[in-house]
Amino acid sequence: MPWAPQYRKQGVRGITANAIDVVVESGDSAPITPVGINLPNDQAIREKYGSKSVSLTNVNEAYDKSTSSEFRREFAWSVEEADRAEKWSSIASELTTDLHEVIGHGSGKIAEHLKGSPQSFLKEQYSALEESRADLVALYFLPSPKMVELGLLDAVNHAEIVLAEYEGYARNALVQLRRIREGTQIEEDHMRNRQMIVQWFLANSSAIDVRTRDGKTYYAMVDARAFQEAAGRLLAEVQRIKAEGDYAAAKALFDTYGVHFEATLRDEVVARVEHLNMPSYTGFVQPRLEPVRAADGTVTDVTISYPLDLTTQMLEYSGRRP
Repeated sequence: MPWAPQYRKQGVRGITANAIDVVVESGDSAPITPVGINLPNDQAIREKYGSKSVSLTNVNEAYDKSTSSEFRREFAWSVEEADRAEKWSSIASELTTDLHEVIGHGSGKIAEHLKGSPQSFLKEQYSALEESRADLVALYFLPSPKMVELGLLDAVNHAEIVLAEYEGYARNALVQLRRIREGTQIEEDHMRNRQMIVQWFLANSSAIDVRTRDGKTYYAMVDARAFQEAAGRLLAEVQRIKAEGDYAAAKALFDTYGVHFEATLRDEVVARVEHLNMPSYTGFVQPRLEPVRAADGTVTDVTISYPLDLTTQMLEYSGRRP
């Protein structure tokens, strides 16, 4: 890890990582779902016993397939960037999510004075900081030759997949502003995390350019090597902040780079998205599962169907529609 030795986990255990296909989700996972999960959240247990990760494979694939080519072309600086996104974004996104969950959340060691609870010291900054840390681990290690050695990627396409992910990550910090229609502050932790990373890169590296064309703004990733190097530098500081429970540094980091944005930029992004008739969020319709019974009433099979649209399904779940 590209952080100080005293913050590196000792006696690292292998981490269980499973890829699953989801049939039905409920509660906090529906209709808007995560694409990966790492448990437990308790830092002390992670350090002593390790953690387990789950990648929701078909969810990630569905997200990718629901993104139109026009949407990618609208915010990509070049045709080549849009083509890379079309070809590689699914595998790049899934691998980044896996790295985020497995070696991102599952890594690191905190100082003894935190008594296993960095969130008690970092307070409202903790979640955004931890999501930033996990993202930065993924971004830093994605270009590693280990990805090829482990058989996760092939050598021929490795560099293109890294480019696709870095370009997509830069674009997302701009595109996600469509979700904040009022005010000029980002509140959601994952969105703060992504905004902070990209804005920090813009201010402290040569990895990303802000460009304009035909009155439209683009975040163009121009140097993959600089992008990885910046990820390593920022990651070292983010890990230090977590490990030491440095609330003042965490607050300054997000107040400077992760919270505030210009209303005019958001309005531009919203106008571009609405022109494409693209939603701000993706909701998932859950299937209807119906038992097939034998003559004696025992269940012999289950049929799966999608008879509902999202609105009808939500009304049915609420009890307002039979």
